Amino acid sequence: MTTHKFNVIELAMRYKQIAITITSLLVLFGIFSLWVMPRNEFPEFIIRQGLIIGVFPGATSEQVEDQLATKVESFLYGFKEVNREKTYSISREGMLVVFVEVNNNVKDPDGFWDKIKFGLSELKLQLPPQVLALIANNDFGDTAALLLTIQSESKTYKELEKELKIIETELRKIKAVSKVKHYGIQQEQIAIYLDNAKLAYYGVRPITVLAAMQLEGAVYYGGELNNSELITPIHIPANFKSEEDIKNQIVYADPAGNIIRMKDIATVVRKYKEPDSFIKNNGAKSLLVSLEMQPGNNIVDFGKQVDQSLASIRTKISSDVNLDKIADMPTAVDRSIIHFLKEFFIAIIAVIIVTMLLLPLRVAAVAGVTIPITIFITVGILYLLGVELHTVSLAGLIVVLGMVVDNAIVVIDSHVEKLDHGETPWDAAWKSATELFVPVFSATLAIIATYVPLVFFLSGMTGDFVGSLPVTIGVALFTSMLVAYFLVPYMSYVFIKKGVRKGEAEEAKADKKSLLDWVQQFYNSTLESAFRGPKLTMLVGLLSILLGGAIMALLPRQLFPKVERNQFAVEIYLPEGYTLAQTVAVADSMEVLLMSDSRVVNVASFMGTSSPRFHTTYAPNFPSKNYAQLVVNTITADDAVAILDEYEAKRNIFPNAYVRMKQLDMLSTTAPIEVRISGNNIDSIKAIAENVKSIMQQNDAVIWARTDYLNKRQGVRVDVNDELANRLGLTRGLIASSIASGFSGIPIGTVWEGDYPVDVKVINPIDKRDGFDDIENQNVTSLFLSATVPVRQVTTITTDWSEGQIIRRNGVRTITVRADVKRGVLPYKILAELKPELKKIKTGSDVQLTYGGEEESELENYTPLSKAMLAGVMLIYFILLFQFKRSRLVFLVMLTMPLSFLGAAMGLVLTGYPFGLTSFLGIMSLMGIVVRNGIILIDYAEELRNKNGMLLAEAAVAAGKRRMRPIFLTSFAAAVGVVPMIVSGSSLWGPLGAVVCFGLLISMILTLYVLPVMYHQSLKKSIA
Repeated sequence: MTTHKFNVIELAMRYKQIAITITSLLVLFGIFSLWVMPRNEFPEFIIRQGLIIGVFPGATSEQVEDQLATKVESFLYGFKEVNREKTYSISREGMLVVFVEVNNNVKDPDGFWDKIKFGLSELKLQLPPQVLALIANNDFGDTAALLLTIQSESKTYKELEKELKIIETELRKIKAVSKVKHYGIQQEQIAIYLDNAKLAYYGVRPITVLAAMQLEGAVYYGGELNNSELITPIHIPANFKSEEDIKNQIVYADPAGNIIRMKDIATVVRKYKEPDSFIKNNGAKSLLVSLEMQPGNNIVDFGKQVDQSLASIRTKISSDVNLDKIADMPTAVDRSIIHFLKEFFIAIIAVIIVTMLLLPLRVAAVAGVTIPITIFITVGILYLLGVELHTVSLAGLIVVLGMVVDNAIVVIDSHVEKLDHGETPWDAAWKSATELFVPVFSATLAIIATYVPLVFFLSGMTGDFVGSLPVTIGVALFTSMLVAYFLVPYMSYVFIKKGVRKGEAEEAKADKKSLLDWVQQFYNSTLESAFRGPKLTMLVGLLSILLGGAIMALLPRQLFPKVERNQFAVEIYLPEGYTLAQTVAVADSMEVLLMSDSRVVNVASFMGTSSPRFHTTYAPNFPSKNYAQLVVNTITADDAVAILDEYEAKRNIFPNAYVRMKQLDMLSTTAPIEVRISGNNIDSIKAIAENVKSIMQQNDAVIWARTDYLNKRQGVRVDVNDELANRLGLTRGLIASSIASGFSGIPIGTVWEGDYPVDVKVINPIDKRDGFDDIENQNVTSLFLSATVPVRQVTTITTDWSEGQIIRRNGVRTITVRADVKRGVLPYKILAELKPELKKIKTGSDVQLTYGGEEESELENYTPLSKAMLAGVMLIYFILLFQFKRSRLVFLVMLTMPLSFLGAAMGLVLTGYPFGLTSFLGIMSLMGIVVRNGIILIDYAEELRNKNGMLLAEAAVAAGKRRMRPIFLTSFAAAVGVVPMIVSGSSLWGPLGAVVCFGLLISMILTLYVLPVMYHQSLKKSIA
């Protein structure tokens, strides 16, 4: 009796209880993981942008640039973490805003911002003392999971704020809540309108009034009483508790006992402040609550917890207060994930059905059962690795579906072959897995190798987006390989006792042939024809590569598609200097127009501001009185697209306003086409910017061309007669403060009604602060003399002009010309039309013209993707070299890669998708999958030639005929697995499905004919 040494695979078969138990536990854990793992629509993006805001009241935009912007830029550019090319500053009247971009290789942006905040506090000491604030805000990129509006037709803002506190308190009880923020609160204030005539009549100086009010309106520290037994704090309450207290405040008393109260010299009015911005929902005044979720939680469960909390909240607030969701990420994610899970399970069923149709029942059953086993084990491992369940990880599982059954099919196919050669079922089972270990392992590594470089070459948002793809596919493929080696052999031994030849003989008797038999018969005859005309066969292969490349080059490009959601935004822009009331008039009209559409569910209006960030790449606009934003929710996602198409003609019916319909997308660019003109001479770059804008406007596809340069802003210049002012004891600072107090108001205290603050401000009445003569008539009082004189007595008032805003990018003045294009038009094509004319513009050596928008995004993403693909090809080369040891054989196997180009290009053409990021990922997937086919075929041909002694031509033909079945089965299964992606019509994942499906089918056909012929032709001279 002969004995042999057991290997690992045979030991797993002998001790099958261990393998079956471990597999069962892992599958159960995977099912549990699928239920509990965190869910999201997309992977979590790290927003690497933040703001630095400087407040410099009274400074012109030029002064802000010279005295503040340049200093802050010098400070920032001392940090290597700052991406200087994408960091830019905006110098405006009295304000600096710096948009800081952190480099993609910074893993801890929060740590960097801590350094910035510390450094800014030191930098402020070196700036002019008039710079009131210099702060950093790195919460700019935080994305809200939910936006809730709070509105009531009967309640005031003060009453709504009380309801808001109840709502926020309850929402903070949810453990998964990260931040609860509110917006839109309108504060009451007590305005004191001084009457200059009465002040003069009573001989009261304005500064006396201000001093009296500020001294009485504050809370003072009175010390403490210590009698050696008890320490008792001394409290001196604030005097003002209401506007009546202010009216009765004594502001002057003479020695004779005569007193003058505030009501004698001023009008005291309690009212809401004049708003810079406010929020409405469906036409009603509203407050807004933003909810953010802590990372690592299931956002769908988070949404359910919020719903439960809101149900409880509605019982605790007034019945006339309504709560509406205007942005609901949990619902959007739930719909997206459920839709994707349906596609996923349909794909699993489809692959199993295809396997069952093409293979004998027992063989198909063994292969088919490995699919759910592998997938559930993979899900469990992904859960342990911290990978969330989102569209990217699910897409990875769908793509890998056909691949996970490949290993099992190859092993089973070898098992069946050995049965045909007389091996016992036991020996056939363990020998088939053992002998195929190297080619299967190499093929698995080759597929993974196409994805691994993505981790190292991609960064930023794209790196965040595809980061889980290599992990998902790598885990799934290694799991499928382990299942094929340690579970499939025993299953083959139990369920597959006879080979294909015996089955074919029985079917021949019954006069039955399977589909696979017909395919095999057709292939056998046509392969011999291909060998009879090798030059023609190779020419067809070459032409397919050239044709595929040509079609690919002509395909339309779109890096990311639009987001499919029942929501869109409307942005309204008015010229610089327009009032909030003028902006509101346009926004209200647009709101009424939209609300009259039956497909619209809700319209939230943000007047003078924008909504908090509710979509990762849709950044909020900076507050401005000439800007408004509408967030529109529709019944379905198709309704949103239809409205956007229909309203393209309706939107610009307002004079002096531009209405921009914004469909959410995955790109963070402000406009699809951007041309940046940089140089230190502002007049030169203005002139060039106008030329660029004019060229854009001449293109019919451009619907809005504009620059970020604002027209010069008219101002009022107050020239002080220093000699005359100084004689009266007046200084420039005192004059400026007096004017500011009258026209902007000066706070003199706060009236606290419990926890509700009401600011007290001295300010001129509205009709006394709207003209030049009001400035001239403003009184100013000397601190040292008793003189009170009108401003006109010591100043000359004229008009001046200053730049509306000055933008510096990477420390250089830059004007950006932006263009929006018609819906359905691809921006890169329009830019290609514009470039010849743009190149004709004479810029000079001191002016630089560069491109932003989608062109910049494409370069930033396709360049590292191309590098990752090249690195993947190199990895595959070394993996194959390790297996085959000969470069010629390696290049033969790698020939399968370009043979997939034609199918990939045809897939995109037939489905109508543009070439984008997911298409590129599809091509990278193809490279690994088709190489597997080459490995299986060439490895078997070498085995026939070296071990069985076949001649080269015989080995090439025999390898093609014998390996047709596993290549056909694995390719067809993988192609069918991604069909649900195509059928779903997803603009994001449909291109990937089209590339993989058609690429696999066409490359399979070409590989089965071209590769055996090339194998024979390339080696016949060296062997001879």
